Amino acid sequence: MYEKWIWLPDWASDLSLWEDDLMEVSSGAEHTFVGYEDMIAHLSSLYELDGMKDATHVVGWGFGAMALLKNSEKRPKDQNWLLLSPFANFCSEENNWNQQNLMFIATQTKSSVDPFLNAFMELFEDEFGDWVEEWRGAAKKMSPVALGEGLAFLAQNQIDSEIPFDGSGETKVLYGRMDQAIKPSMTSCLKDYLPYAQFKERPKAGHWPPMLLF
Repeated sequence: MYEKWIWLPDWASDLSLWEDDLMEVSSGAEHTFVGYEDMIAHLSSLYELDGMKDATHVVGWGFGAMALLKNSEKRPKDQNWLLLSPFANFCSEENNWNQQNLMFIATQTKSSVDPFLNAFMELFEDEFGDWVEEWRGAAKKMSPVALGEGLAFLAQNQIDSEIPFDGSGETKVLYGRMDQAIKPSMTSCLKDYLPYAQFKERPKAGHWPPMLLF
């Protein structure tokens, strides 16, 4: 069967930075990398994005995985999901941000994005590695309003009950043991809410998609 893959990015991220590498996951398929701002404009209606309903596989990374889970009622029964570093609650006790300070930052980001990008980079300096400048360069080109709306979404949304699915599509979860952005415990708690999913920890991987997939 001819495969169509849709890729949903993490917060302030551009998956096309790794386009050539990521397409190797299914080299003969058609791949579409959704832009961060396009995703933000459809947070409550992801399946209105071009190609979503017809995709054989949807990949959600971090923020994109949360948005996908929040749109699960629209998932076609035969659609496969691949969730990279997903989480149930970004503002959980395991993370460095609580709801109050994340909402404050979301408001500030709409007028000045640099302080939070700098704080994020410093916090995960070892995690970013060689891709830090590429990630920051892509984030700087994005709308500050869209970045702020994304942070507000993270502060206001969580998964706290089982997400039902009775279709034939597979649900796979990949997460890195070395991930400093989304700690493994933040992903593993999703097992209670996705009992049909296959979870796999990558011992040597962090948060970046190429390391999680290959």
